[in-house]
Amino acid sequence: MVGPPVAWRVAQDAARLMKDGELVIFGSAALAFWLREPPQSRDVDVWTEPRERGALIEALMGELSWYHDKFSIHAEVWGPETFKAPPGWRARARVFSFDEASAVRVVCAHPHDVVLAKLERLDPKDQEQIQTVLRQLPMSTQRLDELLREYDQPRDAQREARFQASLAWLRRELTS
Repeated sequence: MVGPPVAWRVAQDAARLMKDGELVIFGSAALAFWLREPPQSRDVDVWTEPRERGALIEALMGELSWYHDKFSIHAEVWGPETFKAPPGWRARARVFSFDEASAVRVVCAHPHDVVLAKLERLDPKDQEQIQTVLRQLPMSTQRLDELLREYDQPRDAQREARFQASLAWLRRELTS
């Protein structure tokens, strides 16, 4: 399972492999960089700029790699289109670098952006993770509405229906 020290290690190892560029951490593992008691995750979701650097991370640190076998965790490399957060998420992200890989800019999504990105899928695990975020980093309905106003990309009817149902669940969580 990925807890704070493990998530940091995966990010640091991935940054060393990249040598330079940008490593974006999103999804559940991003919460380990913000919360005292983050939810557990079995992988660290990332994407890289330039994109081709992700292939090296996937090969050496991906699922079923030697890294996964040795540490029981792995990096999951995606494209930026996978993270369905509000468009202004980068302004709220935590940005840092590691001494051993100072030419790699690590960008870690804010928990509230992770929450909104999870609304399209919202399986039971996502609900638990969102509740963990809200306990440690509360979100007001006003803040939720501000983040929702940022969305400018239309969703198809099915995705929109899922999103609205999940949003109704989140609003109930915020007021309970």
